[in-house]
Amino acid sequence: MNDKMMEPLEQGLQDPAAAALTMQDTLAQAKSLAENITLLNTISKLANKYANSTMIPRDYQRNPDNCFVAIELAGRMGVSPTLVMQNLVVVQGRPAWSGQSCIALVNGCGKFTHDLDFVFEGTPGNDDWSCHCETIRKSDGKHLIGTSISIQLAKTEGWFGKSGSKWQTIPQQMLMYRAASWFARTYCPEVLMGFSTADEAEDIASAPDAAPKKRIVV
Repeated sequence: MNDKMMEPLEQGLQDPAAAALTMQDTLAQAKSLAENITLLNTISKLANKYANSTMIPRDYQRNPDNCFVAIELAGRMGVSPTLVMQNLVVVQGRPAWSGQSCIALVNGCGKFTHDLDFVFEGTPGNDDWSCHCETIRKSDGKHLIGTSISIQLAKTEGWFGKSGSKWQTIPQQMLMYRAASWFARTYCPEVLMGFSTADEAEDIASAPDAAPKKRIVV
């Protein structure tokens, strides 16, 4: 046995308390690993159960892998897996929140004194028509104002003119959805868990210079 392998043993002999602490850490790590494996196995079994259901969205039916991700995410958020599945859609192989769920997540996160206020400015139907979100933060009472999203911005970014764009058919709703997602990304990014909203994902995927994306299982 070489000198380096003898060092931990020698340290243990010289300092029994340190050796005991090291052993406790090792046992704690082993217990944590065992608990994680048990939890993963439980989620896997539950995912298979959900995948057999016809009452969940198509992206999750007969797809245990997608169900596994939804269940694990629901656990971290403290909500029902069904709620996540109903509001987390797959766009071009990437998970994304529906527009209305983004608003619900912000309003329900508990960081603000009241629900988001949607403030419209400009002339409806014109390029200057815009929307931004406002609310008050509980921790310091600060009045928060989100980024203003306008029809002109939608046209400049290429969202408005793409084929089948909802910006042309329901512009008011799209202004609200995009204003809410940009507000969330600025003032409470943790509620989105790093995901885009579905309308954002569709706009990115349909951009003229967007490279083709291979559909992947999330």
